Amino acid sequence: MTRAAYSLRRRLIWLVVLSILGVGLVSMAAVYQRAHHEADELLDTQLAQLAETLLTLSVGGEFDRFATGIREQTRRFAVPIAFEIRRDGDAGGERLVTSPEHAGFALPIPDGYSSRIHKNKHWRLFSLHDPVSRYTVVVGQRHSARDRLARETALTMLIPFLLALPLMALLVSQVVSRAMRPVDSLTESVRALGPDELTPLDTHTPLPQEIAPLRAAFNTLLHRVSTALDSERRFTSDAAHELRTPLAALKIQAQVARRAQPGEAQAHALAQVVAGVDRMTHLVEQLLTLARVEHSQPPASAAYPAAALLDACCEPYRELAATRGQTLTLESQPDCAPALDRTRLEIVARNLIANAVNYAGPGARIAVRLHCTGERVELSVRDSGPGLSPAARTALRARFARGETDAEGCGLGLSIVERIAQRAQAHFELVDGLPNAEGGVGLGARFDCPSRPPHPTTPNPPAESAPPA
Repeated sequence: MTRAAYSLRRRLIWLVVLSILGVGLVSMAAVYQRAHHEADELLDTQLAQLAETLLTLSVGGEFDRFATGIREQTRRFAVPIAFEIRRDGDAGGERLVTSPEHAGFALPIPDGYSSRIHKNKHWRLFSLHDPVSRYTVVVGQRHSARDRLARETALTMLIPFLLALPLMALLVSQVVSRAMRPVDSLTESVRALGPDELTPLDTHTPLPQEIAPLRAAFNTLLHRVSTALDSERRFTSDAAHELRTPLAALKIQAQVARRAQPGEAQAHALAQVVAGVDRMTHLVEQLLTLARVEHSQPPASAAYPAAALLDACCEPYRELAATRGQTLTLESQPDCAPALDRTRLEIVARNLIANAVNYAGPGARIAVRLHCTGERVELSVRDSGPGLSPAARTALRARFARGETDAEGCGLGLSIVERIAQRAQAHFELVDGLPNAEGGVGLGARFDCPSRPPHPTTPNPPAESAPPA
């Protein structure tokens, strides 16, 4: 099931806002812990200072004069303080003074700081003793009051942060929307493309580094689609152009055969029909081969014996060459390993050999040679036929070009070979052939492709059969 599309803009806004909120809450927790620690240190100092003041006043006999002010001051502290003053004596000493609403702490209380549970409340205490006057001062604060002070301090910072969060979300939304404008612009450019106008997107407009590769990949895709559409249109045009005349001729021959009386006339007409069907079959096979070569990428090349493959390609044409008085020879190096895949090499070899057999003329010599030098493999087919001028050789490589000859053919063989060369990083050219009886040279075809780097051989997969040339 296809998942529903989601908004990248909204997702980015939520992720950024939630990240800010999360970082803020973690920071507030850290601030609370730190504020609690600082408050404890500050309030502990306050306890010690008040205990020293009370002890000094008690020893000097001045406490009664300042008692009212001290009691009122301890109640007004941010964290109220309870205190008591004792004098050492029998039965644990005498409690002289206590703060308002305080009944006194249970003994014993160690000197210095301590924590204890008093009346189900957690207290922080500080005790100070004067051995000369035998006065003991105990001051204390409830931990709950200290915790409340730390929470109030943290909330004082958290509330402005929470109030500012909607403003931050609005600012993040504006920033993300502005950052997403190149994506919107790219979307509009793609939406504006028409089915018949697959022009590449403008590469001069600057884009962020994260989006520029997407535009480049899309332009590459547009180029491939445009190339495929051009090939399809070209194939349709070629097929319509080249099939129309043979079909008309085939229909005429069939009508002649139907009207003719049984005998030589009818046999001749039927023979022409069969020959026309053969020509049509060959033309269709060549058109399909050309379409397949143009639309497919060269597959990874597996190891195969190129010399044996070339010998198999020559075999069907040896008998045909013998009937025309031609001599077909093959010279190949057994260690040649072209990087071209098996099927495409077979297509190249059959087309070049078929052209030489069909157009070299009676009694011609045809030499097929497979040779490798360094990092290149060369397949050449040369004949001792009448040959062609350089200008005629260039024109012969066009589609459906057959030159000035009456030999059968559809003029697609060399176009197929050239297209394979273009897609396989190979080189194809028409060159001088073998010397002929008139003192000139025939025509030659040379196909040069990279050699496969040496590697351990693996079993050959079943080869895809190539259509006949």
